[in-house]
Amino acid sequence: MLSTDRSCREQLCTFANKYVCEVLGSSQNLQHMMEERKDELVEGLQQALLFLIEAIEDERISMETIASFAQRYAEHWIIYVHDAERLIRDSTELRNRFRHEIIYPFFQEKKQERAIEITNLFVDEFTIRLFREKQWELERMEVEKFNAIGNMAAGMAHELRNPITSIKGFLQLIYEMHPHPEQIRSYYNIIEDEVKRLDYILDRFLSLSRRKNLSMMRKFEEVNIGAVLEKSISLFEFEFIRLGIEPIISLTPDAIMLGNSKELDQTFINIIKNACEEFQQIPDQKEKILKITCKFADEKISIIFFNNGNPIEHKDLKKIFSPFYSTKENGTGLGLAICKQIIEAHGGKINIYPEQNGTVVEVKLPKHMKERSAI
Repeated sequence: MLSTDRSCREQLCTFANKYVCEVLGSSQNLQHMMEERKDELVEGLQQALLFLIEAIEDERISMETIASFAQRYAEHWIIYVHDAERLIRDSTELRNRFRHEIIYPFFQEKKQERAIEITNLFVDEFTIRLFREKQWELERMEVEKFNAIGNMAAGMAHELRNPITSIKGFLQLIYEMHPHPEQIRSYYNIIEDEVKRLDYILDRFLSLSRRKNLSMMRKFEEVNIGAVLEKSISLFEFEFIRLGIEPIISLTPDAIMLGNSKELDQTFINIIKNACEEFQQIPDQKEKILKITCKFADEKISIIFFNNGNPIEHKDLKKIFSPFYSTKENGTGLGLAICKQIIEAHGGKINIYPEQNGTVVEVKLPKHMKERSAI
């Protein structure tokens, strides 16, 4: 068969038009583009397929040339790609249709092997390049989000500095003027520790805004995870009573690792706080359980937080750790994003998944971890 074969060219035009209309046109994400760019899509696909026909006929066209062409062609498709699963399905459909509607009817058997090899190479390189381009785009978006977080964090941190300084000063004054300071010593210590924690968190927020020029070093030391959890849980004692939450705590004493206790404390507090806020949304639920378990095995620490509130919805799972994404009406979408950053900086992983009667947050941490720079 020659590339000038009119019947093949006519079939290619029909094939491209049919594929764009039936396969791409069925995507809701592409419907608005189809009205404006259908002819452009059809023409681009026709040109690409004509090149494949030439490559099948002319063995002087190398596989490297075909791969390079597929990658360049993919660059024009990046704006149409919204779903990886859809991309794989559409690419597979293109491969199969081209084989059955073009290769088998128009090429002799001796050419079919090369034709199939070229088609597979083109589709594979096209798909891989799109994946890479999309990944770069997502990474750029992530950088932009964290730049926005940094700018917001800097402003918020500066605004909070003054009232925190006032709280520290008046707290010390109240303690010194109290007729029996020993009676309030335990409460004074808790408030003082929390003010210090606020100071530390503000420093971390400020580091986001200046991370390109001044990276804060995480101070890693031996940390007893059970002790950190106990401290975090103790801060919610009155909140548990107020909301009618029954805490079920099981902590191992030998969960010791190299880490930053302040950051881990911040993470655990955020997770417990989220559970309490979930229970606030369901005041009529009679039994409210928050189960916290810490286990140590195979040089790894596993911490499970389970609450029997409403299970997290599946549609939220992919985005729940994204900056500015929140399932709460007045949420900032920063809490879990920062938790994920902290846990990953410790070489661990954090996951959230629904169960039939509640939600589980799972944190896994390694026992040994090298010190890292803050992001």
